Amino acid sequence: MPGSLLDAVTADLEVFSRYARARVDAFGSLLVTFEGDFGGGTLLVWTPREFAAGVLRRLPGAYRGRIVLGLDASGGDLRPFEHALDGSGARAVLIVREERGIFHAGGGWKLVRLGEGEPVRVPLEHDAVPVEEVCTAPTGLRYRELRAYPAWSSPALDGSRADSPAPQGHAATARGLGVYAAGLLDLNKAWTPLMERLGALP
Repeated sequence: MPGSLLDAVTADLEVFSRYARARVDAFGSLLVTFEGDFGGGTLLVWTPREFAAGVLRRLPGAYRGRIVLGLDASGGDLRPFEHALDGSGARAVLIVREERGIFHAGGGWKLVRLGEGEPVRVPLEHDAVPVEEVCTAPTGLRYRELRAYPAWSSPALDGSRADSPAPQGHAATARGLGVYAAGLLDLNKAWTPLMERLGALP
């Protein structure tokens, strides 16, 4: 599986490199940089690689600054997100997921084993030790993923709400960055208030 997924990521890289600056990092994440007008900051848009076409169709046509599109090949792990975040120079993050809505807060939970069955989700304050897994990136890199996700929160946007299903946001807020989440079908509603907060409107 890692080999076939790496082939797919490599094929994506070849396509994106025709139109923008693109690279694949150590975790197999594809990072594509789109340059807007002068001014503004960098926005990391983080999404599963399966959503690439849908996100591309919904990117704003005019903005100031830079959008780094990060295509996650891990299925939602935290470590690849942190690695991409540190290399992006982002001032803010938008996590794009399947669930509908626009969100400004989430996290505060972990996965634990309470018996012989599958791990269950409990509040972060629960006494049980969170699950830790050894994962393999498409590149062959092995890394440990602790399934514990502290709460995160950013100033609300117009129409946003708490309780995002996106768990990774605390990695951005811990770095002093604003982080938001939006459903793929709600991206058009999210761009204007987010770009306004970033000072990136043309």
